[in-house]
Amino acid sequence: MIAPAKISADFIVHNLASVVVFPEPYRGQGTVPGWRTEELKNASIASREGVIVWVGPAARLSEEVHVEANARFCNGCGLTAVPGFVDSHTHLVYAGDRSDEFEMRVQGRSYLDILAAGGGILRTTEAIRNLPEDLIFVEALERLEQVMQTGVTTIEIKSGYGLDLENELKMLRVIDRLRDESLMRIVPTFMGAHAIPADRRADPEAFVDEICRVWIPEVARLELAMFNDVFTESKAFSVAQSRRILETGLEHGLRAKIHADEVNVLGGVDLAVELGAVSADHLLMTGAEGIEKLKGSGVIPTVLPGTSTYLMESHHAPARKMIEAGLPLAIASDHNPGSCQFLGATIIQALAMLQLRLSASEALIAGTLHAAHALGFGEQIGAIEPGRRMDLALFPGDSFRQIGYQAGSSRVEALIVGGVVAIDRF
Repeated sequence: MIAPAKISADFIVHNLASVVVFPEPYRGQGTVPGWRTEELKNASIASREGVIVWVGPAARLSEEVHVEANARFCNGCGLTAVPGFVDSHTHLVYAGDRSDEFEMRVQGRSYLDILAAGGGILRTTEAIRNLPEDLIFVEALERLEQVMQTGVTTIEIKSGYGLDLENELKMLRVIDRLRDESLMRIVPTFMGAHAIPADRRADPEAFVDEICRVWIPEVARLELAMFNDVFTESKAFSVAQSRRILETGLEHGLRAKIHADEVNVLGGVDLAVELGAVSADHLLMTGAEGIEKLKGSGVIPTVLPGTSTYLMESHHAPARKMIEAGLPLAIASDHNPGSCQFLGATIIQALAMLQLRLSASEALIAGTLHAAHALGFGEQIGAIEPGRRMDLALFPGDSFRQIGYQAGSSRVEALIVGGVVAIDRF
């Protein structure tokens, strides 16, 4: 009898205490996601050219895997491997400090009070416009390095604080430079429709027209973004304005994302479903009707427990109801200078459990596989299985449940991105 051919591998992480796999991964539109995890004990993971080729018991590695002559071997003893976290909603590039606003909020001042005192998004806009691009880049790179320490291997970053073409492009160039500098996969999103600048409030339709007629075509021409996002709220852009902006983006090859139902239910979820947006984010106020619309739509509902916590909201997004309805819920950090300074994946894992009442398994899947779908990469990353990219976060301990439990001190022992070791404490 001829023995089956062995699988060739050029990178092995061996003798791991635990490897977390998803037996029933979400596979796309119309499919109810599975929420189970399994922990393979005393396991190994093998990859070739940055793609996972084998996962199994360490004792069977030599029987089933051909380890190439120049392969790298890493000792995973005492470590747990989870898929690299995917942070699918951030505003990581910004400038300035808004700590005084944080204190005002804690003391009970309203959003309108803070705006009247010169705070809010427009304050960050002023800082972005006044700070040289190189300094914005340096500050953002420092944040990115902190994010990696928490196990993130893929991150989305939005523009949206420039609010004129020159400074929106400046932000997108910074994001592009971060892509060149970091091993992480960085997904750029254009969000010129984040707010209406003070000097354009007299004629918001003209501002929307400029975004559609000038900004989006230029961003697309320069290939500086993959997605186009809009803040659909009564204090920002109406549904009709949002439709124009998102449809224009689609015409220029930018996939749609939307900030919806954070303050008011205006129809942002309906618009996301209508246009086939890859995700609808925030969803703090989404009710039963919105949840029903999202079912089977392919739009990934993405909730941001760090933001509702940071803003001291009286309630949080209805995550449990979304899970019970069979939606592929994702979670993300929404790291930004004003409404969420929580940075990285581990604290968001903890907040998803504490505030949204997710189990450890639900939080892990929402922050990895489903978040990958919220960026259109759900078949490539977000799980540890053959055929997916070798993105691993290795944490000390023998169970992934320690990650959220010890969020304040959790940091990776090693981070592997596409089969390359980005952080190494082996």
